[in-house]
Amino acid sequence: MTNRGARTCLALFALLFADPTRALIDETLDVIFLGKEIGEKVLSSWDIIGKPFNATGGVELPIIKRRETQILSRLAQVSKAIERLELNLQQSNAVTLMLSKNNGKRPGLELRLLEMADLLSRVSSANRQMREYVRLQQTLERSTLENFAEWCVSHDPGALPGLLERVHALVVPPHRNLLGRGVLQLILEDLQDEHPDVCELQLSQHQLIYDTYNTISLTEIKGYAMMQFSWMLLRIYGKGNYTQEASLTRQRYGERTAQTAAAARAALAMAKRDLYRCDPPQHIEGETYAEVTRLLQGYIENEVDMNADGTCRDNCAAYTVAENHGCFKDQFCAKQNACKGRILNCKYIDSDMWVCPSSRTSNRRYEWIEYENGRTLGRVGSCMRGTTKVDSWWKWNLLHCSYCFCLCEEASNQSDRFFSMKEATADFEKNKVVTGLRLVKLGRVFHLQISEGTLGERGSVTPGDWVPLQKFDPSEPGMRDGVDYHKLTFERRAIDLDELDSPAGHILTGVRFSLMGAHLHFEIRSTPFNYATGRLAPERSQWISNDNTDGAEVPRKRLELYAPDIPTRSHTPLPVDSSHDQFVEFTHSDYDADAAQSTVPFVDIQPVMPMKGAGLTSGAGIIHRGARGSGGFIGVKLFTYDYSTHIKAEPPASEFDVDSDTTEFVPIVN
Repeated sequence: MTNRGARTCLALFALLFADPTRALIDETLDVIFLGKEIGEKVLSSWDIIGKPFNATGGVELPIIKRRETQILSRLAQVSKAIERLELNLQQSNAVTLMLSKNNGKRPGLELRLLEMADLLSRVSSANRQMREYVRLQQTLERSTLENFAEWCVSHDPGALPGLLERVHALVVPPHRNLLGRGVLQLILEDLQDEHPDVCELQLSQHQLIYDTYNTISLTEIKGYAMMQFSWMLLRIYGKGNYTQEASLTRQRYGERTAQTAAAARAALAMAKRDLYRCDPPQHIEGETYAEVTRLLQGYIENEVDMNADGTCRDNCAAYTVAENHGCFKDQFCAKQNACKGRILNCKYIDSDMWVCPSSRTSNRRYEWIEYENGRTLGRVGSCMRGTTKVDSWWKWNLLHCSYCFCLCEEASNQSDRFFSMKEATADFEKNKVVTGLRLVKLGRVFHLQISEGTLGERGSVTPGDWVPLQKFDPSEPGMRDGVDYHKLTFERRAIDLDELDSPAGHILTGVRFSLMGAHLHFEIRSTPFNYATGRLAPERSQWISNDNTDGAEVPRKRLELYAPDIPTRSHTPLPVDSSHDQFVEFTHSDYDADAAQSTVPFVDIQPVMPMKGAGLTSGAGIIHRGARGSGGFIGVKLFTYDYSTHIKAEPPASEFDVDSDTTEFVPIVN
């Protein structure tokens, strides 16, 4: 090697490794970028070697040891970068997660995942062995390194090249008609079968497939680095030139990574990016769900108390909108709290009944009601406070004063019916983005709350905390309905069900509720960003919403609730039954199932947080989970970022001019 060549190699070595702020391989953030950087580094390392030596005389020349040390030093740097990214991928460990959750449901997929896990483990084991050899290089015999290098490039099916080819065959089967679909496609099909484990894992279909692709690609990078450095060591040891062999290794690596990237893009194009919570193992009020209370509640009232004249000339059906005017002769009305608001939609069921009142601390009025004609409202059983016999009567033996079953709309302090309209935004001035979302009930008010994380280069996110909420009570001075909060009423109790995503090149930085007519409306804040640098452009942010209404030319559709019982009583998991551009109204629970005592849907307050706050999100939505016979839950969902556009497997560099200018290192950007 000439003095000029030696100086060039040393300059490149210093440039790439001396300054960690510029050595991008030390700041590797994703598999694609790592592959490019290692490809460049492998290529540049060949120039350290120079011409092969005839080193068969039994004496190890000092230059051989020096070049061996240089090669192993570069290998140590490559290993460090691989190890760093490997730690990040182990946080999700997609292949292991899929194995643990498959539970024999798809034997074909399970067998391939088991084989995949075994192959990945064997390559990782070899990589760990290599790192150990690098660490102990000063005390190892040359034959140890030589034997390991020979295994790394051996034609034996159990050697490293054979392991990599078997991994690739699982992803891109060489004979598809015979072997069927690749493992990424099989994973997608498994996830698309309404896979409940996605809720538990808090990874979207898209994220799981992307992480699986990253795991496979990282294995390819490990193998490629080990094989290339093995060819270098064997050349240093005088075993041959190996230039053509190294070129073939590089070519085959490029073919495999390109085919794997194509398979990943095909699977990601079909994978859903939405993420939400399913039913927890146990419903716990205040932890997994909360309730809107006493919006419209079943209420027993005698017609004599619903008119100013105290008469019984009409029937129950005549009282569609009424109010309480007193308590005639202290009958049943004296044993319950009167409805101080509007009394709505009364109907006659039967003259006489037994009523089981709820405890005084309950949000319910009655546990159950049993009429003499046999009809029951609610679940009849024991009654802690004892039943009360309630009978209609005749007035002046001419007019029948009937007890009616109505709905009470009473905005008392026991009625929690408010939604905050304050914006929930990440601190975008500090380059923070939304990493999680949940609905929270503070006092009588429901809030949207976000968690935020710091956006880094190439889609990386450093997890942060939940952004504190500003607690308030609607009765406080200065609080304005329609500005600070929305109050649900009989006429204004609809909530829009929309699923909103950002345009390409944008990510989620905020959410809020607004009003669209009489509907509670959902909006997201979308901000453009530079994927390579991770910098936000907050001045170009925009609020995005679906401003369609139920009165438009193509109207927003109502999600009907059929005989809605309390959702926590459901014996089966409640799936998402809403779709974009719908709305649902808060209403009372079913008469027969619950005596109309609860307000449904309930509100799911479980947090949605991809990858424990380390996931990048681009959109959000309001959804409903439910089924016929259940009031269901209102909940939130998030959309994870679409990484498919960044999967561009380029072949490793094939030329390197040792005399080229290396005074400035410019990173390659997707």
